[in-house]
Amino acid sequence: LFENLKLPEFEVLHKEATRLYGDTAVPNLSIPIHKVGMRLDAAYCSPIIKIIEKHLRRNAKEMVNIGDKKISRKIILPGRFKRVYVKNGITFIGGGEIHQLDPRTDKYLSVVHHADRIKDQLTIHKNMVILTCSGTIGKVMIVPHHWDGWAASQHIIRIVPTNTEMAGYVYAWLSSDYARPLISRFSYGSNVKEISDKHVAQVSVPLLESDMQKRISNKVMLANKKRSKAFELEQEALKIFNEKVLYARRP
Repeated sequence: LFENLKLPEFEVLHKEATRLYGDTAVPNLSIPIHKVGMRLDAAYCSPIIKIIEKHLRRNAKEMVNIGDKKISRKIILPGRFKRVYVKNGITFIGGGEIHQLDPRTDKYLSVVHHADRIKDQLTIHKNMVILTCSGTIGKVMIVPHHWDGWAASQHIIRIVPTNTEMAGYVYAWLSSDYARPLISRFSYGSNVKEISDKHVAQVSVPLLESDMQKRISNKVMLANKKRSKAFELEQEALKIFNEKVLYARRP
């Protein structure tokens, strides 16, 4: 991905961006009014955004946003709600766990109390691209097979890709250092940062030739498949340890 976009090391782009501040004691820059985007926070106009997007436009076949129909069918941000936990509900995970192989905790959401919300907003499915949108902004994951059908918190935005090929490609881009500033620029709030589904829809994605995108996506999808296989093997190992070692009966 980086080779085809001819992206240098991120530190190189960062140094290029800092030069835009000039030699003044306090970092400052001027922005044309049509590029302010109705935002008054300076971070939205950070020079690193300009530098990254300049490099992308120079080398990508096309620049689109996450909300474009070439990328996604839907972007879901669940509404806030009071959770009802039960012993035998649907597996419920939070944003803090999405980089773990097995993110399950002891939280199970009541299907009775949250049936409609689970059906329409909370359930995650294989190959969705999910990212955190509250607190720690922009942690990205592609949903593996063994998470399919679980529920995730309202602090996670779901991107439903147009197809499997785009799922892998979008994950590869959004999980990179270069995409992170393009996501975090939209954050708002003081103590707890937030972004919305409308913000995620505006995040830039560089497109390549179809064959190259497919090659990149295939690598991601293979890794995701092996992630689920690793989970299955881990569960087998735990079962053997529990049954034949930890609680084995002595003769």
